[in-house]
Amino acid sequence: MVMLSTVTKANESVDCTGQRAVVAGATQGIGAGVALRFALAGASVWIVGRSEERANGVLEKLRMASAEAHRRKSASGKSQAPDDHTFFQADLSKTEEVQRVAGAIADKAGEGGVDWLVMTQGGPPTGVLKPKASPASPEGGFAVGVFSRFGLAYILTQRNVVTKGICNVSAPAQGGKKPLDVDDLDLTKAKARGDLFGGWLSIPTQGMIGSSVLDSVTQTLAERNPNLVVSHLFPGINGTDAVSNQGFPSILAWGSKLATSLGLLYKPEPGSYPEVPFYLHANPEANSRVRKGEANLFGPTLKRYEPISPNVQDPAVRAKVWSKLESYLEAAGS
Repeated sequence: MVMLSTVTKANESVDCTGQRAVVAGATQGIGAGVALRFALAGASVWIVGRSEERANGVLEKLRMASAEAHRRKSASGKSQAPDDHTFFQADLSKTEEVQRVAGAIADKAGEGGVDWLVMTQGGPPTGVLKPKASPASPEGGFAVGVFSRFGLAYILTQRNVVTKGICNVSAPAQGGKKPLDVDDLDLTKAKARGDLFGGWLSIPTQGMIGSSVLDSVTQTLAERNPNLVVSHLFPGINGTDAVSNQGFPSILAWGSKLATSLGLLYKPEPGSYPEVPFYLHANPEANSRVRKGEANLFGPTLKRYEPISPNVQDPAVRAKVWSKLESYLEAAGS
């Protein structure tokens, strides 16, 4: 077990001057905290999200963080490269939008690429299947929380844009042992057949499928990109707006805010959980903890998880999952 205070201290001297981080889902919550952490280290941060209003607030904080990085550099006699914080607006529930924004990021990156791709979009499963945002897209919740992560990583690695690492912040190693129906990863067919429990009773099923698919994608990405550190990280329980954003009862949202104020939950800001993904990907001290060529699954105290699901362990299933996700991109491009 590693304390967050230890990780935070270790990160203080990390210098990301001249480097770039793309953070999806960065207009609020953990994503915004991770973006801010990279900016404090001197990196340029490109954020992806849907709300321009929220993005503008995050960009202002990133600029303030860069100003602090400049001040620290000046005090130590070092030079600080100009920052280049950018907002890419996209509705990641639409496959076509995933393709478009990934292309826009690749075009802006040019030959220099980006160092890290960090993905925090989506939220906890709710037990409700949301409508498809477009004909070529999967069910809305799966589209944002699972498929868009695959889509961004797939396109950006295909174009050799990412140079150091890919990080998914979600729920690793929670897949269970029930075989996946690879042709129905978003559960729309099960719902149509009447085989899916309604409401909260289907949350475990959604969660296990999402975890299995993201673990599977993480492993395949690592195998296909052995030069990168590829991770799937569990953030623990953070005091974000995810509960209210996902439509859970207001009493739960109130309880989350109260628990955060009492110090019972992690905070989605530098000095708390966002230090962990930054540490594992940007801090050279973590090189001994991470492995290239395989999935890195970690909890908030840097405990390494092993994928328990045979759906992740079996290469044949992983290949089918990858092909199924690819089919959404192919359908959108046809």
